[in-house]
Amino acid sequence: MEPPAPVQEEKDAFGVPSGNPLAKVWALCNQPGTPTLNPRFAPDCGRAVPENALEKNFYKILRQLSTLSQSWLDMEASAAQARDEADAAAAAARAETDNAEAPSQSDQAEPVDAPIEETAKAEPSLVSDQAETDDKPEGTAIQETVPPAPLDVDEMAQVLVSGDGMVVWMLLLPPSGNGRRLSVADGEALLRDANVTVGIDQDALQAIFDNKTYFCLCPVAWGTPPICGKDGWTEDHFQRNFVRGMGNTDTGTVDYRAQSNVQAISKDAVICDIYPPVEGIAGLRVDGVAVPPPPVKEAAVPAGSNTVLSEDGTKLLAGIDGFLEFRGNLFEVKNLLNITSDVDYSTGNIDFRGDVTIRGDVREQFSVKATGNITIDGLVEAATVEAGGDVVISNGVSGNGQAVIRGNHVRAKYVENSTVFADTLEADYILSSRISCTDSILASGSRGAIIGGEVIAAKNIKASRVGSQSGSPTEIILGVQPKLREELNANRKQLMNIRTESSELVKRVAYLKNRMERSRPDERSIKKIQAAELRLSQLAEDGASLLSCQRMLMEQLNGLAHCRLESSLVYPGVRLTIGGASQNIEAAINKCVAVFDAEEHNIKFV
Repeated sequence: MEPPAPVQEEKDAFGVPSGNPLAKVWALCNQPGTPTLNPRFAPDCGRAVPENALEKNFYKILRQLSTLSQSWLDMEASAAQARDEADAAAAAARAETDNAEAPSQSDQAEPVDAPIEETAKAEPSLVSDQAETDDKPEGTAIQETVPPAPLDVDEMAQVLVSGDGMVVWMLLLPPSGNGRRLSVADGEALLRDANVTVGIDQDALQAIFDNKTYFCLCPVAWGTPPICGKDGWTEDHFQRNFVRGMGNTDTGTVDYRAQSNVQAISKDAVICDIYPPVEGIAGLRVDGVAVPPPPVKEAAVPAGSNTVLSEDGTKLLAGIDGFLEFRGNLFEVKNLLNITSDVDYSTGNIDFRGDVTIRGDVREQFSVKATGNITIDGLVEAATVEAGGDVVISNGVSGNGQAVIRGNHVRAKYVENSTVFADTLEADYILSSRISCTDSILASGSRGAIIGGEVIAAKNIKASRVGSQSGSPTEIILGVQPKLREELNANRKQLMNIRTESSELVKRVAYLKNRMERSRPDERSIKKIQAAELRLSQLAEDGASLLSCQRMLMEQLNGLAHCRLESSLVYPGVRLTIGGASQNIEAAINKCVAVFDAEEHNIKFV
């Protein structure tokens, strides 16, 4: 038996149980160490066997190799028995030969020249044998006892295919005696018998039979594993776990008031992009059977309330204005923001598309802005509150001259030292504030007073008391739309600028023309005159347009028929203006109703 090639211990070798037939073959072949299934990679094959391939198929491989090893052991046992029998027969034959050639003591005592007859009598068997031989006819073979030839065990090989059909190993067992050596052709035949038709590495197969690598699992064929596809996925444009941001000022300091408490979002804004799954590529087993890739899944679209898919299904959009939250693995857009505390450093400024409810106060220097309604259960300090809808302030506004409130209909318990821009205002009392309403102002309630400041309404002002006994200066203006008045003032400033520029251009053109009359005309002066005249033409068109707009604004501002001031008591110190007429109240007026007399163009008390 040839000495087996030494087995190199490797980190991914797997031990074989001591009672297994393969372990017995290992021991009979004088392999060093403990029996292992030791995978060996073909040199320079450029391929790798998955790390867990042997681990997954260990017991299957061990069972197949046990059958092969038992066959080897059975043949080796038969060969050993035959060898023992042959050795015994050979020993017996040698003993008989030795006995036949050795002379007896009596023969040695006889004289050499004894008569032939006596010699023949002493060896009757020999004579008889010779006589029998001489009596046999020619051509008859002499029968002799020949011991049987010893049995030999050929090399054995086993093809082992992994359970998934992606890896094929071959294991070679050594021959015994003069057993036949296997060739590459034998290996190819074994692969065909195992239905291995794809991915055979001829170099690896050749190396097995050239190097006689016994007891090692040598990979000889590889399948092509399928390439996994990719499930559909989404890419978010907004944070799922929202972290409040901070606004940095130009000086590099952090403005904690500018922190964003929520993720504001506009209708039709893209919440996330949705990508379809990518199909995988099929693989091929060593027996030529295709292996489909794992199935892929559609993207899990996090569509919650008030969200919609785009027409092509590739985007998740906000269905309404509001703020975005991620709850229960879904994006939701809400149009009601509920602040359960004060608006202060814990919340930062609020800027929201939708309605806002604040359970506490709005602290100084903070702002609340919303496209919908704003409801404040507490009070507003020197802060800014701007709503696209209505503003309701349960405890009033104490503005310290800095608060600004904007909304359609503003309702507050009181307004002190603040500025309000609204369509209508309703409050218990108004103190030292600047109020501009495009419709009406109502100071109702237990006090119902308007004291100090400037109060402007396009139509009506109604209060229990206007002014105070101390004569606090109070300006009441009716019949002037605040926005229209601002537009009119801007219009007048533009007209004044046009007239000033036109006057300067006229003077410049006259100067250039006079200079050209006194001296020779030059190209440069001509171009200046042409540019100035073109500019004058443009200014004339702009001025005409502004005058037309001014007339329209004046017509709107002159709609004074429905303007009226109603108050149970108007104190001295009040200046009342309706349209273009003004009057200072010098004596208290009870049950005052003031209107505009269109005929007299003056204020009339009725």
